[in-house]
Amino acid sequence: MKQLSGQDAMFLHAELDGLPQHIGGVTIYDQSTAPGGKVRFKQILAMLEARAHLSPIFRRKLAFVPYGLGRPYWVEDPDFDIEYHVRHIALPKPGDWRQLCILAARLHAIPLPRDKPMWEMYVIEGLNNIPWLPKSSFAIYTKMHHAAVDGHTGTEITAGMHDTSPEPAPRGTTVTAVLGPSLGSTASPV
Repeated sequence: MKQLSGQDAMFLHAELDGLPQHIGGVTIYDQSTAPGGKVRFKQILAMLEARAHLSPIFRRKLAFVPYGLGRPYWVEDPDFDIEYHVRHIALPKPGDWRQLCILAARLHAIPLPRDKPMWEMYVIEGLNNIPWLPKSSFAIYTKMHHAAVDGHTGTEITAGMHDTSPEPAPRGTTVTAVLGPSLGSTASPV
């Protein structure tokens, strides 16, 4: 159990209808270089499950103090289900850049539920009509609540979820091992 800082609690209190306090981003992947030329959704789930220990935000949710008499706490979610947080969708044909941008904007407009870990990820296929992308590309849109992550820790999480070589990092690899001692050792706790 860890109490939110005043600044992180402010991000919860500042959230209004139409003004969510989460951050998000779209990453595009060329799967043609993957073994067999294809990345399966179940592979993405397995990779995320294996690396969820890299940051506590993946498995913790908010616990509110009765009557709002104090800042909320982060607690482990005993019912954590990665398949709730990672969703698989596809753009309708023709699958162009405009459709991807509209989908990302719509997903970003939806507030994150406060009774679950405050992040979501969408694996988006069907990017078939974006001329500058390889035909086998897919996108991942990720959003995390600003109360759970700031820019620095968001960068660390992103780096921890990606390999910098063709060989995947061994299961149980830490953020320090993925990022190197200079950045990993200065990591602020989430």
